[in-house]
Amino acid sequence: MPITVHAITSLENDEVREQLERLYDTSPEFGDGEDAMTQLEQNLHQYTILYTAEFNTKIIGAIWCTGQGDRKTLEYVVVHPANRGRGVAERLVEEVCRMEEAHGVKEFEPGCGAIHRCLTAIEKI
Repeated sequence: MPITVHAITSLENDEVREQLERLYDTSPEFGDGEDAMTQLEQNLHQYTILYTAEFNTKIIGAIWCTGQGDRKTLEYVVVHPANRGRGVAERLVEEVCRMEEAHGVKEFEPGCGAIHRCLTAIEKI
């Protein structure tokens, strides 16, 4: 399944926000998608970039990249239930690392076990 990865620094696009809210409704790390969007909006103003994985113009995965300098934390990864088990999270993490390394990032910290597994698989840990 080919995905494209996009960096998002604001939630001004209503369609993107709605897709993300529905996606994060499926995440156990937040009360619901609205809670996730509230926290994300606050964090986007404080050294956070949201990366999305898209397939056929639909957002099927997302991950937060936080921090500044040459070390970033990857956290809150989520993949749409219909696309789980297809390697989307690993490809998303790999592409985020590539994009961040192009901006001088040298080290990535996992925010959860799933991200740790992805970083290990692509030899970033």
